[in-house]
Amino acid sequence: MDTIPSPLRPFCVMRDRIPADMTARVSARFDVTGFDAVNAGESAAWAEALLVERADRDRLREAFHRNPFLTVELGEGGDEPAALMEDWSGAPAVDPGFYLSLTTGTAYGLQCAVLVCDELTRRGALTAEHRPNVEMCLHEAIANAIVHGNLGISSAAKNQPDGYRVFGQMLRDRLGDPDIKRRRIDIFCRWNASTIAVAVVDQGGGFDSANTASATDGKARSGRGFVFMRALASRVAVTDGGRCTVLHFDV
Repeated sequence: MDTIPSPLRPFCVMRDRIPADMTARVSARFDVTGFDAVNAGESAAWAEALLVERADRDRLREAFHRNPFLTVELGEGGDEPAALMEDWSGAPAVDPGFYLSLTTGTAYGLQCAVLVCDELTRRGALTAEHRPNVEMCLHEAIANAIVHGNLGISSAAKNQPDGYRVFGQMLRDRLGDPDIKRRRIDIFCRWNASTIAVAVVDQGGGFDSANTASATDGKARSGRGFVFMRALASRVAVTDGGRCTVLHFDV
């Protein structure tokens, strides 16, 4: 493996160290067996990865251009590679595909949907024709994961008097909490000749996906994200108790 100068550090994850129960959970979360199972079975034994310190747009683009399977931001507080290896040993090494893990504090300040779509385009998975729908859905899914998932802020806050001011103050307060700020947003992309699948995962408390609106009027202050996603994506699945949204796009 090439030597990568700090703040980009390499590490690898061995498939044969993954406990069977962890593999089963990850396979269920990301529908590994249901999406091009043959390629998944032929994946390399090692998942190449980069650990990224102080992630920003330019540093993430640099990491992406090295073509790792995993790009994982180190959180503030001295996360060690050994601990991250334990956390990420369950990531299925699939080709083609890539996995991005960011802290909530970083993801909130980045245009994550743009970065992911740029990388899907660079790797030849996404065309200009299909990009607007993919990017819009990703924006909504990532915003939900950050605000409602990891920050734990309900859209109901906007419905009270002076709601948008209250909502903004809640955002600032939660992002000022170091523990909440370190929670992770994980984005897992894979594709074949006909489909792109993207999973967006948070570490929040989850929600009952049966209660998400199928339609909303133009006056609603919340609930529009899933309406947009269901209208623009080919399929939308919510798993892991509301913490994982999987978007499928026929291309």
